[in-house]
Amino acid sequence: MSHLSNVVAYNRISLTNIINLLALYLVNIAIFLLLFSHSVNANTINTSEFKDGVPGKYIVYFQENNAQLSLKQAQQVFSSNQVKQANSNSISLGIGTAPAWLKFSVKHDGVSKELYRLSVETPWLDHIDTWLVHDGILIKHVIGGDAIPFKQRPMQYRFYAFEHAFDQGITDVYIRVESLGPMAIPVRLSTRENAIKRDIAAGYQYGVLWGIMSALALYNLVLFIFIRQKEYGLYGLYLIGFVLNSLSYTGHIHTVITADAGAYFQDWLDITLMLTYSVAGLHFARYLLNTRAYAPKLDSTVKWITIIIPTAMLLGFVRDQLVFSTILAFILNCGFVTLFIAMGLSALKAQQPFAVIFILSSLTAAICITVSTLAAAGFLVPYNDYTFKAIEVGMAFEAILLAVILARQFRMAKLDKVIAESFARTDSLTGLNNRRGFNQVTDPIWNNIVREKRDVSIVLIDIDSFKTINDTFGHAYGDQVLIEVAKCIKATAREGDVPARWGGEEFIIFLPETNQRKALIQAERVRSEIEKIQIMTDTLAITLTASFGVAGSENGLIGNKTMAVVEQEKLINSADIALYTAKSKGKNRVCAMSL
Repeated sequence: MSHLSNVVAYNRISLTNIINLLALYLVNIAIFLLLFSHSVNANTINTSEFKDGVPGKYIVYFQENNAQLSLKQAQQVFSSNQVKQANSNSISLGIGTAPAWLKFSVKHDGVSKELYRLSVETPWLDHIDTWLVHDGILIKHVIGGDAIPFKQRPMQYRFYAFEHAFDQGITDVYIRVESLGPMAIPVRLSTRENAIKRDIAAGYQYGVLWGIMSALALYNLVLFIFIRQKEYGLYGLYLIGFVLNSLSYTGHIHTVITADAGAYFQDWLDITLMLTYSVAGLHFARYLLNTRAYAPKLDSTVKWITIIIPTAMLLGFVRDQLVFSTILAFILNCGFVTLFIAMGLSALKAQQPFAVIFILSSLTAAICITVSTLAAAGFLVPYNDYTFKAIEVGMAFEAILLAVILARQFRMAKLDKVIAESFARTDSLTGLNNRRGFNQVTDPIWNNIVREKRDVSIVLIDIDSFKTINDTFGHAYGDQVLIEVAKCIKATAREGDVPARWGGEEFIIFLPETNQRKALIQAERVRSEIEKIQIMTDTLAITLTASFGVAGSENGLIGNKTMAVVEQEKLINSADIALYTAKSKGKNRVCAMSL
């Protein structure tokens, strides 16, 4: 009961506080976006100062209207006023939009030629062409993108990249990007040395994040295999789905297994894995919070969403409608975090365990997932290193908090199991083992004694005239008699003895390493102590006596039989016969079976 009250107290936090916390998060988003979005007039990159970074503020761009333009036609558009100035570190144009042309200029004053790496760090872009024009002359045309087989790409790399040493003077860089998926175009220009350092740092960052989440996933899947609770299995699938999705949309997985699978394979794989972890996550939350019990409408809504949207995406796949399916995947991804928060608030209202931690983890993940999703979709949020990796950071934080919830739930389940098993083995009135508990404790001891040919004895005890006490003084005094006798048996028991309430007014003691002769002595000690018990009533003191039956072995033999051919139940039956003898001879005495 106290455990339940602790859970309720733990979750007693007002909805107002949660709403205030959500408002604080939204304010932080606004500040975040103000810090990382800005507008600067385009000018020329100078290699003497620019060693590593995103040239977003140097870029002007436009989108094709109908027909594909040649480089010459694109140059004419850039010479007009029909272009836009990039206002963030990346250009995000949305899903299924027209091909885009980008331009920026690089000025190199030095004599030495240092290798620079130019990359477009969105691995799912289908077709990317770059033209380098120096002093009006085309000096390089680099073709790449996800549609190009891996070995034919300018660099065998997880996204489009190539290296170039700029000639002295000004080089104009023209980039054309065409893709059906989210048109997020984060161009980066770095010296080769800085690019390698950045790759190494990114490898460590992703390795830590994915390592944490993979370890948590495998641990919970193992738990699911052994304890068969759905929330552990769904949590493992949720994390594995996210890790695979992250490996996909960061381009890592495609350098290994899908590099040559076609122009749109990565797009389909990205949204499929996005769908997988979203669906697994929603069902995990349903089972963890048990929403069906207190929020059936919300539970049903979540269930139907996880059926309708995947079905619609499957139809989009059958009809080769990538843009349609991608939009649905992004809707599900954004709706996923909203539903997480809704389920958390419902759990809090219903005073469910761990609701507060769940809401905090969901809010953090919601913000990070929404930021990354909107940035990739080119809507409201600028696309940069921070917004692109926000989803991994948020999900890792959420994964750790949810793992804490599951660990505490597992601990509570084990504690409840221990308590339940203890109650199943224990007599609730006297605190002694009941018959089931007695057998569980003594069976392995008996087997060991038989194997080693040691001695063992059984003592059966029956309270004399117990029915008369019950009838005369009432059941309350009868219960008190049982309690006092149990205390006496426990107080006189030796180390290793196993006492239990056998049923009604009968008790039993298992005496390992004890022959029948020594068991008689121990039984007499218990009998004399019971004889001293007095229970005061309103009018007089109740005195007690008990009869004892003892059966045991001598030198590893019971009668003329070895222990191996005598079961414990037979020894108990022999003690019961001896107890009957004690009753027949006048009670309040100890009798033993004949050897």
